[in-house]
Amino acid sequence: MASAHAHTTYAPPRAVSVRASRRGEVAVEVTRFLGAVSVLIVGAVHAQQYYDAYFSVVPTIGTLFLLSFIGSAVVGAVLLAPVWLLGRKISDLVLVPAALGAIGIALGSLVSLLISEYRPLFGFMESGYRLAIVLALASDVATAVFLGAFVLIVAHDRLTRPAVTSERNAS
Repeated sequence: MASAHAHTTYAPPRAVSVRASRRGEVAVEVTRFLGAVSVLIVGAVHAQQYYDAYFSVVPTIGTLFLLSFIGSAVVGAVLLAPVWLLGRKISDLVLVPAALGAIGIALGSLVSLLISEYRPLFGFMESGYRLAIVLALASDVATAVFLGAFVLIVAHDRLTRPAVTSERNAS
């Protein structure tokens, strides 16, 4: 009787652990996907401004817009790629640096845009909040929030998940 009771008290934590693990996996995938879409929007806005709004002729700023577009496309594609097929450890080694790169692009864009609203940046100053600026601000913030959450969830999961061998030994 005592062994049945001991087994019963052990089962609920494991069930809770499995549910929490699944929720964590869903949160990782949702934040990764939303962050990837957000950084692709960052890149799309910069590409549109580079080609259609003629920022390509603005010294330094034009080059930065083009680099933002290219960088956003690269990290966005990596974040959307099915790297989970490579296994959890390898996918983390690929996705976390891509997410950090995307956050860097977004925050660099955000800070530069905010500075250029109030004083010249590389000889260029923005004026007003037209649609492209609003989209840039929103996608920069969304990228930083979603991918910041993604990195934190991955780090928390990897630091708190028990090793497979100890989990087998406990049962």
